[in-house]
Amino acid sequence: MTKIILVRHCQAEGNEKRFFQGRINTEITEKGKRQIEATVNKLKDEPIDVVYSSPLKRAFFTAKSIAESHNIPEDKIILDDDLMEINAGIWDGMYIKDIVRLFPEQSDNWDNHPERFNPEKSEGMESVYQRAGRMLRKLIDNNEGKCVCVVSHGCAIRNMLCNAYGKPIDELKTVPWGTNCAISTIVADDGWVEVVSENDTEHLKDIQ
Repeated sequence: MTKIILVRHCQAEGNEKRFFQGRINTEITEKGKRQIEATVNKLKDEPIDVVYSSPLKRAFFTAKSIAESHNIPEDKIILDDDLMEINAGIWDGMYIKDIVRLFPEQSDNWDNHPERFNPEKSEGMESVYQRAGRMLRKLIDNNEGKCVCVVSHGCAIRNMLCNAYGKPIDELKTVPWGTNCAISTIVADDGWVEVVSENDTEHLKDIQ
């Protein structure tokens, strides 16, 4: 059986200041560092064999700490572009309040019809759904019998969970968002895939 532990990255500047980060590299906040510490402690007894990460700074910073706590060297962390956050085109770097004001139709799509989300110069949600499914298959096929920790982003993880549930993209809205450093767990064996926990934040309850 393969166990896949999905971790959303820690809080970064965009999360704190409420702007859309997307593919932009942003600094880790002090709260983010505390979230990482709590997440490392939460995962300390998991027999993690390998760590995957999005190449974006906020994910890799989180992944490095998890890897170090399991004696996995930084250069052994596997970076994969399929784990990157959505490329939201002209939204990247914009404050959320400005996005809602300037792009009401796509803002409504983001909240209520994510499968339709496709702002100017973005990759679109369909692309994220497809690469998240591809990434899930890679994780399962390449890590039989292992415990794998995967650090990624809110939208990417949501789409991976949607794939793991066997849901089509038009049911993406039914998959809840995970907060920073939320943990979800997927198990797979001989073609069978199950989400056994979704967006666990118990370890973060005392962090302000």
